[in-house]
Amino acid sequence: MKQITKSKDLVIIVGAGIAGLSLAIQLTEKNIPCTIIEARESFGGATTGVRISAKGVRILENMGISHIGEKTEKLVMYFGENKITFDVEKIQGDSAAIIVTRLAVFEKLRERIKELGIEIIYNFKVGNVIENTETIEAISKDGKSVKGTYLVGADGVGSIVRRLLNPNGDSEKRYSGYLGIGFIYPSDEKVEMSLFNNTNGNIGLGSIGKIKSVDSFKNNFMWLHLHMTEVQAEAITDEEVYSQVSDKAKNWSPYLQDVFQEIKKNPKTVIYHLPVYNGNVPEKWYSERLFLIGDAAHPYGPGGQGISMALMDAEALCDLFVSGITEERKAKFQTTNCAFAKEKGESSEERNRPENQITSEEELLTKYQFMKDFHQSTGGKMEL
Repeated sequence: MKQITKSKDLVIIVGAGIAGLSLAIQLTEKNIPCTIIEARESFGGATTGVRISAKGVRILENMGISHIGEKTEKLVMYFGENKITFDVEKIQGDSAAIIVTRLAVFEKLRERIKELGIEIIYNFKVGNVIENTETIEAISKDGKSVKGTYLVGADGVGSIVRRLLNPNGDSEKRYSGYLGIGFIYPSDEKVEMSLFNNTNGNIGLGSIGKIKSVDSFKNNFMWLHLHMTEVQAEAITDEEVYSQVSDKAKNWSPYLQDVFQEIKKNPKTVIYHLPVYNGNVPEKWYSERLFLIGDAAHPYGPGGQGISMALMDAEALCDLFVSGITEERKAKFQTTNCAFAKEKGESSEERNRPENQITSEEELLTKYQFMKDFHQSTGGKMEL
């Protein structure tokens, strides 16, 4: 067996996604040594837009990452011809929610990783994890080994580390029943985050900034779901997506139809579509030397909170390492973060179920009246 890295105080992080990279940066800034092991050989491919809450933005800023995406200080909700506008709450002065491309976030995180000299070992597919009295060891499927003091599973939905930690639990990802679609298209129009509720599905729209820092133009982002079987979602082509969305767009407002026409005709439009998967929150987030964060711990489908929860998990676990690991603090870490994840994730799952979609004008009006009452009860503010 080939041993790649060994350190008594090393924290091994499985997964070079947003949760894993964020944790590595925060640990390194606190002088806690760590290394990242990643199953993939490289990063790339399609990107999509994501919303990051004000709390998530504050964590990024604390890591030295700012000026990405576009601030969204309002949430505009449309119900047919009716409209409700919420003010998005800020924290710590000027920290506000943003909409940004996932690629732009990765780009900035990897820049910090490089600046801090954090090691990433690529093509390391975890086959087993062995906990000893004073160490923990990650062993790859081809016999490589990394040994340290703690190991953190940040390896996403379908997490191998979660499965090893919860061998008798349901750790498999499950199809959510719909295809997630995103269109990123060049636009100078400033659009606050907007949600258009329709009888044939919801459409989101908002300004998103640059896809990559080298770009010379800004973009807007449209997102929606198409309910279909998993086989259909895995096989669908870009052309078929455009065709099905075009059929739905016939019932959209004139404004949204114009936006979609702009999307279709612009050669710089980036289209993203993937089947959406969820999972169950595992019983155990930790053992003596092993922890879970991000989608490995709370694998819910997208509801605007996934990246924010990953950032908050990373911050909370870093704080745990800094303050000193005790059984009481480990339990508090899981209880606190799990409660938040379940609240946000389960509401997202429920909202996106095919059977819970609005199908009539009467249901649309009922939802409008509900949100109108909620607007009044909150003073027109909403935390995102």
